[in-house]
Amino acid sequence: MSDNTGNNHNPPEEKQCRICLDGPEAERELGKLIRPCLCKGSISYVHVQCLQKWRTISTSKSAFFSCPQCHYKYRFARTRMVGLASNPVLVGGLSGFFFTLIVMLASYVTTYFMAAFEEPTTSSYFSSVFFVSPLEVAQDLVVAALRILKEGSIDGLLDDTITPTATSGSGRRPGRPLRPPSNPGFVRRFIKRFLLGLPLVGAGSLVHMLLSVGYLVPVQWLARYRGNRNRRDNSRDLAALIVVALLVMGTLRALLKVYQLTQMVTHRLLLRAEDAIVEVA
Repeated sequence: MSDNTGNNHNPPEEKQCRICLDGPEAERELGKLIRPCLCKGSISYVHVQCLQKWRTISTSKSAFFSCPQCHYKYRFARTRMVGLASNPVLVGGLSGFFFTLIVMLASYVTTYFMAAFEEPTTSSYFSSVFFVSPLEVAQDLVVAALRILKEGSIDGLLDDTITPTATSGSGRRPGRPLRPPSNPGFVRRFIKRFLLGLPLVGAGSLVHMLLSVGYLVPVQWLARYRGNRNRRDNSRDLAALIVVALLVMGTLRALLKVYQLTQMVTHRLLLRAEDAIVEVA
């Protein structure tokens, strides 16, 4: 008596990836087994990650968009984040946010080490020709920048942060009455914090750039000269202009580095979710 049960129905189809030859047990590591094209039989299934890798490394340009066997063009489900990875407005906004956050953190560092930023460094000029400490150069630049801010039109904004020893004499202008302490608003506190952190960020970026070209010595001499000098009346202050220009250059360089890093990270994160191949029913 023959057994005809095997002729009544076909055995269930065994799913196997046509690239790695693994089955459903590898879906946790390699993604779901899908049928992205019109191929039949043992080559109809493929793991998501295996297919994506094949599309990337294949020497055939058409393999990125279509199946090399049946030439069926893959159907893509585009997410809502399409194009965000290369959107300059988004990348610029994120870069500005991260840069502001870095400057704010730097302002607390400046406040914490304010005693070190009251006077320039004291190592001899002769020894600095043979050995220049990048930390001392950055410190001298911050000292000069804070003194320029103190003597500028925004003097009152930093009065409660920069100590009087950072200025000559008693620390207050002749005939200027003492002002009672006030509780500044959010915008004023934000601006003060930003101005305190900006010199440290600009000095750090500038020193990092100058390390490769070897111009730390003249920059340190200039910063020390301006840090030890007080502006008198409306006299020309060429040293202050040069220090400010150098710090602005360093700040712009830091902002560019933050933009480039944000662009790279955003690009990598968003491209992972940008394309999804639709399975053929």
